[in-house]
Amino acid sequence: MIFIAAVLALVACSRAPEQKPVKPTSKPDPDTVTISAETQARFGFAVARPQRITPVRLIEATAAIAPDPARVAHIAPLAKGRLERVHVQVGDSVNQGTPLFEYDNIELGEAIGDYRSELAELRKDRAHLEHAQRTLERGRLLLEKEAVAAKEVHIREAEYRAAEATVENRNARIARIQEKLVRFGMTTQQIEDLASRQEGGLPPETSHTMVRAPIAGVVIEREGAPGEVVGSEKQLLALADLSNVWTLVDIYEKDLGQVRRGTPAEINVEAYPGETFRGTISYISDLLDPDTRTAKARVEIPNPQRKLKLGMFATVRLRARVADGAATVTAIPLAAIQQIDGQPSVFVKLDAVRFARRRVKLGPASGDLVEIAEGLKGDEQLVTTGSFTLKSEFLKEQLAQGQGQ
Repeated sequence: MIFIAAVLALVACSRAPEQKPVKPTSKPDPDTVTISAETQARFGFAVARPQRITPVRLIEATAAIAPDPARVAHIAPLAKGRLERVHVQVGDSVNQGTPLFEYDNIELGEAIGDYRSELAELRKDRAHLEHAQRTLERGRLLLEKEAVAAKEVHIREAEYRAAEATVENRNARIARIQEKLVRFGMTTQQIEDLASRQEGGLPPETSHTMVRAPIAGVVIEREGAPGEVVGSEKQLLALADLSNVWTLVDIYEKDLGQVRRGTPAEINVEAYPGETFRGTISYISDLLDPDTRTAKARVEIPNPQRKLKLGMFATVRLRARVADGAATVTAIPLAAIQQIDGQPSVFVKLDAVRFARRRVKLGPASGDLVEIAEGLKGDEQLVTTGSFTLKSEFLKEQLAQGQGQ
């Protein structure tokens, strides 16, 4: 018995001590990020709470970008002539004063001939006036000496007045021709050169007219070819100032009461999927299409960088007015929204240093606010200033967690 007890005691002593099971450590919440108070102060973190606002209703339509007719210059020759050369093509951008086309101006050639002829006649008229003036002065001297009758002096005075009137009339005719030459594009210096080159002929290009761009813009139409006879009744070019464009939207009869002049519009095109252009309604037609029961609304769109091209198809969303007394919806500041993995998200403040990411579903925007369709639980504090810093830290922690697995 003593031996058995000793053996049992030896076996008991040789056993390893029992190990208690270790509880697994809890994993950190992947949608939570921690930012120290010092970092928050350095980046000027600010929070805001959701608001209740009247909902924004959007009227959506498809339309095409078009030029503003008030900003399109239709350019034709000033007179009949033969087209010599065209300096621009459709799509070219031009500045004000850029040469567009040149043509042999038949009326300009005739006006130059008339101008030179009138200058020659003016010299004759002036010579006749000088002769009449000398004759009158001599007659007055003879009248003082009683060598001629007073009637003779009166005749000479009348001849002098007539010669003076002829010179004035000739100067008026020359001035009218000069105005015509200026309208055809000749400069004062060129006109003076015509006066100084009375002897001999003029080079053929003297009658050529260079037409220049009246505005800065883009060439959207071109007609005519060198050698073609053209006239003022035929448009050769059209220039459009694309710094401001417009589009026409069909508004259904039931929606007309919810839009008016000045209603904001959002415009999206496939060429810039992440960018929204903004415009306003400047005109609503008073006539309804009897077939579609729609009225045309003109939306003017600032286009300073000329990203919007003529003919582009666009999706236009108009912010319709909602009737008074409509139920309110939740809205938050746009500054709180961050795109994470292609999903709109916000950061909710949990305590002094912890923040939680919340995925949200966005509705229409209204000024600096955007409606929230779902994703928020109540009157939570949302980070506005500093939300981008939280996004950066959140993505950094996600990357670190992914590498540690």
